[in-house]
Amino acid sequence: MRNALLGITCLASVAALSTGAPALAADYRFTPSLVVGQEYNDNLFQNARSPVTDYVTRVQPNLALKADGGGFAAALSYGIDYRYFAKGSRSDEFDHRASMTGAFKFLDDFLHLDLSDSYSRVSTDVVRDVVTESLVVNQTLQNNALISPYVTWRLPGDSSLKTGYRYRDTRYWSGLGIDKQEHDGFATWSKEVKEGLVFSTYYSYARVTTSMNNLDLHQVYAGLRYDYRPGTFIYGNLGYDWQRFDNGASMNNPFWDVGAGHDFGVVNAAAGTKVQYAEDPQTIITRTVTHYASLNRSFSRGSAGFNASYSKFDKQQRAAGEVQKKIYLGLNGRYELLPVLAMTMNLSGDRLQGHRGSEYPYHMTGGVGLDYSLGDHVVLGTNYTYITYRNSFGSTLGGVEANRVIVEMRLTR
Repeated sequence: MRNALLGITCLASVAALSTGAPALAADYRFTPSLVVGQEYNDNLFQNARSPVTDYVTRVQPNLALKADGGGFAAALSYGIDYRYFAKGSRSDEFDHRASMTGAFKFLDDFLHLDLSDSYSRVSTDVVRDVVTESLVVNQTLQNNALISPYVTWRLPGDSSLKTGYRYRDTRYWSGLGIDKQEHDGFATWSKEVKEGLVFSTYYSYARVTTSMNNLDLHQVYAGLRYDYRPGTFIYGNLGYDWQRFDNGASMNNPFWDVGAGHDFGVVNAAAGTKVQYAEDPQTIITRTVTHYASLNRSFSRGSAGFNASYSKFDKQQRAAGEVQKKIYLGLNGRYELLPVLAMTMNLSGDRLQGHRGSEYPYHMTGGVGLDYSLGDHVVLGTNYTYITYRNSFGSTLGGVEANRVIVEMRLTR
């Protein structure tokens, strides 16, 4: 059943929040919120030939509950996103968002149980995340649930062994995605060699089942992490994985996660390279290799950041040779013009190599926004965003352009 894990997570979290002596010792926080806004979009469907203009009214109430203490931490939130399209480009829509997490400890921190479930909109293609720039384009509804019991063994010599099981269930609505179920057994051994220096090893076996094919995945790695001081660290995990599909295909790959960060005082820098298997609605498994760097600086009245990355997306079990590469650059900043008035700015662009025929190689966005605080609980905000997809960096010919203007009021308790 699609909602089975959602119900299990909800019931377990509610039970912890409402019953038992440990729950009485927890700290609770209930936060209702409401966002009411109006959006103008001159190319709602991001179409190059026949752009559609519409005005979208949005009403977004949300309820959130958090509790921590007494051997558990739990958080639940539920929101509705009502959308009214004034010019009738789409019918009225009700979107639902839900997020639930629970972490429970028993027997003096020996036995653990982690639960989570999220229901939200995601992009149908992991190569370009478009959820923040569009209400309707290339998106699907995803439910991702996780149940993970595990035990932590305290061993001699400042070392520990964590052994456990994970069950993950990922499902998509509207037929735009491949449903997946995963059974995963894992073991992690770690030892603090000296203060701030930790050595660890990891092994996992996962069985992934889908309507397309099934997969056995083995992963093993060893790694070190050294936290020299706050804001300064270095770590490296090196390993190997083995993939065996039921249709006879097999793949063996090295994988890694290596990174470092340093606080120079005037700027905080980080860089790294990693391999990960991100959830992809279009495939059973997508191997992503990413090299990244970032610079961030905080000011007395704001902050600024720069991000750069080069990623390679290998959509395995898809068409032969379907590998995409993406270069991404991004700038962002926030500055308090007045104690009650803040300005935000962002500029980003990416370039695809190996893109499919329906995709544009260049994608750029830029935006500026203002937030005006009317008090501790009410903020008026406005934001302008320009979005463009192009065949050539310097020309809009045959490309897509969209302008979004959003005005909204945000209320929190």
